[in-house]
Amino acid sequence: MTAEQRGDLAEAMLPEAAGLVVEVHEGSADDIRLRLQGLTRHELEAVAVVLAGLADPDRGLKEALSWVTFDEAGDPLDRPSDSKRTVREVAPARRDRSRVVDLVAVDRALSPGPKVVLCRDERRIAVERGIRRGMSYDDVADRLSMDRDAVKQAWERAKRRARSEGRWIPTAPVGEIRNVA
Repeated sequence: MTAEQRGDLAEAMLPEAAGLVVEVHEGSADDIRLRLQGLTRHELEAVAVVLAGLADPDRGLKEALSWVTFDEAGDPLDRPSDSKRTVREVAPARRDRSRVVDLVAVDRALSPGPKVVLCRDERRIAVERGIRRGMSYDDVADRLSMDRDAVKQAWERAKRRARSEGRWIPTAPVGEIRNVA
């Protein structure tokens, strides 16, 4: 999905996000479930992003939740709190998923069968592995849902990185034939 498409989706989901805010504040659990039930995974992700955009991370947590006067059973809350923490301070540190590489997913992505979604680092490794195995740029691009030029560019970066680390890397894809008269 391009940045423009993501922006269009987020814009289209603003009414759903606003509706969810109203349901959470004034509706029932069934109202919330019904609102979310018809959304696709991508729409749910867009709604989450829109809702996060509506929140101020530097707002005090007590103030942000001041409208909540009841517990999950609907009983009144009795919670005197002098918490000065902000929404930002409560947020857990983001785990850097780009450092977690699933090599099995990389191999599955290069094999025939259903497409496998890879993170950035996995895709980089998949390009290098695919080319080293003799796959053409076009085959790697097709398996990874990439553009052929993007695969070539990733391969060139992999070669530069390997040279700088003192590792050997073929100058051309193993399966590519060149300079044949």
